[in-house]
Amino acid sequence: MALPGRKYKIGEASALLGIPVTTLRSWEKAFPMLAPSKTKGGHREYSESDLSFLTRIIELLRNEGRSVPSARNILEKRPPGLDLPTVETLLLEVRKGLAILSANDREIP
Repeated sequence: MALPGRKYKIGEASALLGIPVTTLRSWEKAFPMLAPSKTKGGHREYSESDLSFLTRIIELLRNEGRSVPSARNILEKRPPGLDLPTVETLLLEVRKGLAILSANDREIP
């Protein structure tokens, strides 16, 4: 399980996701928006956000049966860094704001 703020070496990311290291390397080429940071020595370091993005790639390819180009098109349309928990939080804030506006509209004579 991924831990917030922790960086994972390519072998660790591979084991967590259950995919080969070679697949991770090839996906960096196929999905340009996947760009793990690198150490001074050039070793990849995957963040929790990178792992979430990779999990989404796996869902699209394996679970939904999409091709790499199809998955890339879907992922390119999503704003970078906008993961599901962030979207859910934003949605809750919008709903709260709408509820406040709605309540204020009812109070106006």
